[in-house]
Amino acid sequence: MKRLFSVLALTAATFAGAVAPTLAQTAPEPVSRALGSYVGFQTDISTLEGRKIGSANDLDTAMERAAGQNLDSLTQGWIAYGAMTAAQAKDFVATVRETAGFYGKDTFVRGLMLDPGYAESLAGGAEAKRMVLEAARADGTRVFAVGERYKEQAYSIQNQNWAKQIAPGQTERLAKLKALAKQAAARPLDASVSANFSIAPGASSATAPIGGRAFWETLRGAAPAQIETASSQSAAPLRAHRDRSSAFQKMTTIAALVALDATGEAEAISADLLNDRPTRNCIEMAQAQFYQCVSAARFRYENALCLGEHALKDMGACIRDSAEVQDATTAAVLAPSAPN
Repeated sequence: MKRLFSVLALTAATFAGAVAPTLAQTAPEPVSRALGSYVGFQTDISTLEGRKIGSANDLDTAMERAAGQNLDSLTQGWIAYGAMTAAQAKDFVATVRETAGFYGKDTFVRGLMLDPGYAESLAGGAEAKRMVLEAARADGTRVFAVGERYKEQAYSIQNQNWAKQIAPGQTERLAKLKALAKQAAARPLDASVSANFSIAPGASSATAPIGGRAFWETLRGAAPAQIETASSQSAAPLRAHRDRSSAFQKMTTIAALVALDATGEAEAISADLLNDRPTRNCIEMAQAQFYQCVSAARFRYENALCLGEHALKDMGACIRDSAEVQDATTAAVLAPSAPN
């Protein structure tokens, strides 16, 4: 679709004197409301990362923590987190404000809705998109790595007496895991970390910028060596997977609304943008694979294998592989058809 606006004739004076609101001001409804579920998910991953399976109780606790993710809330939370990441792109935020000042905010917002790719086409949009691609790759890689660690533990415990026993109450266990995910409500943003997200659009924290490769390690107070390891992950050029580009377009569009303090007044629009079918399908498939694995498992150590391979690695792949390395010759199909 032909772009509706041109920013070539705009000047920074249009928005001179405008005060950049903080996240707490810009996104109370519905973006920060959705954000808590993704922050909670990554907090759970941090908790799982630091634990080992030493007993049947340890295993059950880990399975329930990993399984207790509502696919709708998690999808919306991930999109919201990406939007907060993109809203730190200084040039992008400046362009959004200048354009809205020239044409009028209502007209600009309508333009965003008519053209899904418009926001990322603005000056600074490429940088905003790069930031969300790198955040997705880093976050997904982190979850995948924790899953690999649990998969390795599954093999290491299979000769322990408790682990090689037949898992009791497997039918009830499976029912509980499904119920935890289905009944999980949207999670509020924990007060202990909310300050980390109270950053004015166009600015970022010097110690832990939202979306940064070491953000979650810094947030949980990891040791400097762990933070350095996370920070040094490869920053190869990335692109959106062909089946997942809609998610990144929605992130940059919401980021534009955040820059204008418009997410509250455009709540219905923002809520629609937070839902992304391909992402939801991928998470749903990961959960289905987890349930199928648990249903077929007989021994306790096999439950640990299901946990690592599907509840964590498959879930991590949904996030990680939404952003692929540009020189990749092949790409996995990330969003297979799922029941409506």
